[in-house]
Amino acid sequence: MYTSLDIYGKNLVSTEGSDWRTHRKLVAPSFGDKNNQLVFNETLHHAKSMLGLWAGSEGKGNETIADPSVAAMNFALYVISGAGFDVRVVWPHEEGKKVEDKKSEDSIFVGSEAPPGYTMSYRAALSQLLHNIMWTQVMPLKWLARSPVKMHREVSDAAHEWGKYMDEIYEMKKTQVEFGETQANMDIFDSLIRGSGITKKEGSNFTKSDLLGNAFVLMLAGHETTANTLHFSMVFLAMNWGSQKRLQDDIDNIFAGKPIDEWKYEEHFQKLFGSMPAAVMNETLRLLQPIINIPKSTPPGRPQPLNIGGKQYMVPGDAHVFLSAAIHRNPKYWPTPSDGSSKDDLDQFRPERWLVDSKPDNDFVDINYDDEGLRGPAGEDTSSELFKPVKGSYIPFSDGFRSCIGRRFAQVEILAVLAAIFSQYSVELAVDDFASDEEVEKMPKGGKERRDLYKMATDRAQDLIQTKMASIITLQLRGVSIPIRLMKRGEERFAFDV
Repeated sequence: MYTSLDIYGKNLVSTEGSDWRTHRKLVAPSFGDKNNQLVFNETLHHAKSMLGLWAGSEGKGNETIADPSVAAMNFALYVISGAGFDVRVVWPHEEGKKVEDKKSEDSIFVGSEAPPGYTMSYRAALSQLLHNIMWTQVMPLKWLARSPVKMHREVSDAAHEWGKYMDEIYEMKKTQVEFGETQANMDIFDSLIRGSGITKKEGSNFTKSDLLGNAFVLMLAGHETTANTLHFSMVFLAMNWGSQKRLQDDIDNIFAGKPIDEWKYEEHFQKLFGSMPAAVMNETLRLLQPIINIPKSTPPGRPQPLNIGGKQYMVPGDAHVFLSAAIHRNPKYWPTPSDGSSKDDLDQFRPERWLVDSKPDNDFVDINYDDEGLRGPAGEDTSSELFKPVKGSYIPFSDGFRSCIGRRFAQVEILAVLAAIFSQYSVELAVDDFASDEEVEKMPKGGKERRDLYKMATDRAQDLIQTKMASIITLQLRGVSIPIRLMKRGEERFAFDV
């Protein structure tokens, strides 16, 4: 199923057996504390840029964002471009403006202009390729290039152009490694090159295509998944004011008024991971897992035992098994209100279910990727300070040997961007389709008119989530959007439960 992802070379996703073990040992060291710090810093930089787009240059907010998923997709692309390749993408609305930047002088900065020798900018090639990646799964690139359909040819061109950019970046970074240059924070591509041994005189077991193949698939895997989680977290919070207020309270307690420029990964991530921001992330992933059916298989001729509920079953060789996200709504594994007040609780967004009264004394255990047994990343999908699901009942990052190797990358990114947004703003559903701003202003704050108006927006959002979600690669709204507004905290129009 995944061999079609070998656009630039073999990789961690498309290989099996000993080849997979080799690729995993290559990729795993890229995801450590140095990269997490880079992810955290890149996320905060691009979060501020995204807020500038959504809330206006002066940060006033109160402007309708017709489709927040668009900027969320770009945000995820730009973060992984920076943390993956040390390429700082400039947002279109910031081009030509002086933006304070702390990136090293060796970093690459790219905007809308295509450099000499290219027909597309880095930003355009990357966006075009990843936003339309499904076409590369339908037919080979050489066929797309000859298709009479314009979109097909554009995707082929984007794949070719982005490959050229990767070649250029590879040669630059390879030279840096050969000359012994080091980085304070390690981007993934740099780590891949260093770990491959490809610059050493005695040679390497890896080729350039192995590095490019893995770099691309990591970019692809960390794009839509993270963007969807950010997008739906905001929508769910806009529909649940009590949870949004509790999130903001925890963020305020964690950062104690520090400006974003003073936030530190090593100081703040653990606190975010053990409080309401992580509960919001976990609950969003519980309800809307990006990949709803995760494919697994047994090798031909090698049956595999499977233990379920104390009973053992034998899965035949060459069998395909899908891990279903339906497990996320199985009442056997998930806490619901003890008074039985809500029989449909597991279909509801309630991040508070992840909060537990007792706080364990366990020290924070981050993921350790130096696992020679290749049993999968060590550490936890969720913090020890939150509700701990039964193993196998919570699988947004898959499970087992081949669980998501970039999950801490995603968690750092999601928690940092949620903190950046909700430390300054509240998010509410836009009601433009039901009432003008002037009509809303005439309605008494907290009164029945505003409540009824907001219920119309909430009911529509809930209906779209229930009826307009579909999965091509990841689960998303298809053909519709849920508009939102960012409101400066204290200036909310519909914060009824705060």
